[in-house]
Amino acid sequence: MPRRDGGGGEARGPGLWFRVSAAWLVVLVLAAALADLLPLKDPAATFRGVSRDGPSAEHWFGADGIGHDVFSQTIHGARRSLAVATVATIAGLVVGGALGMVAGYYRRALDTAIVALLNVMLSIPGLVMALALVAFFAPPGTASPQRQTVWVAIALAILAVPAIARVARAQTMIWAEREFVLVSRTMGARDLRIMLREVLPNVLPAMVSFAFVGLAVLIVVEAALAFFGIGDVTGVSWGLMIHNGRAQLDEAPHTVLFPSLFMFLTVLALNVLGDRLRDKSDTRERGI
Repeated sequence: MPRRDGGGGEARGPGLWFRVSAAWLVVLVLAAALADLLPLKDPAATFRGVSRDGPSAEHWFGADGIGHDVFSQTIHGARRSLAVATVATIAGLVVGGALGMVAGYYRRALDTAIVALLNVMLSIPGLVMALALVAFFAPPGTASPQRQTVWVAIALAILAVPAIARVARAQTMIWAEREFVLVSRTMGARDLRIMLREVLPNVLPAMVSFAFVGLAVLIVVEAALAFFGIGDVTGVSWGLMIHNGRAQLDEAPHTVLFPSLFMFLTVLALNVLGDRLRDKSDTRERGI
């Protein structure tokens, strides 16, 4: 029998958009991770006679102004864009989750201090703060590409912390008052054990669902930083491809179209997955 939700309607399973989004992300991640093993052209190689040529049987996405294969660069560029944003999201999930849970569990002065810190972080425009951090700690032209990439990831992680912390705090305040938590306190369990064993498993689904949406935002921010020439400009990423292709947009629009399209589809897929996971988290919170 199909399970019904609180309003009397039938509970829906994963829809078509969810499956398509999940499939897109799986294929993209596998292609990016195995790009060196796939029969792709060298993304750094220049091919004669195809400068700014459009899509063809030989070059599926065409070639850029100096003969690079756009398809190969798009696949290899996904590796850096996804890796940097994913690492930053995981770091933001750990740090922001810890701050939010501590604030929501202990409340009072500690909660006030943490909330004030989060509000200060949220008051600073994200892209401006990321530009300032990377430009100060890893100046373009002087810092090594590895150092620039590390500081881009750190800047993105800092951007992820306050939003994730607010979600963790709100969820912790709900679950910390449930009966099973009060029973654990009565039995003398330590606060750390209660937070890790009782509260965290219930808070984590909401944090993870929000992290998917946050990951989509960080992918766009990473591309924006690369577009402005911040970070490692020696490799391949979607932002760099868009930056390099803007000068030839009139004659070779495909050099910007395909990396932009891949980024758009990836961000859309992450939002669809995040919305679906949020719906499941809300249903679980209502006890259905």
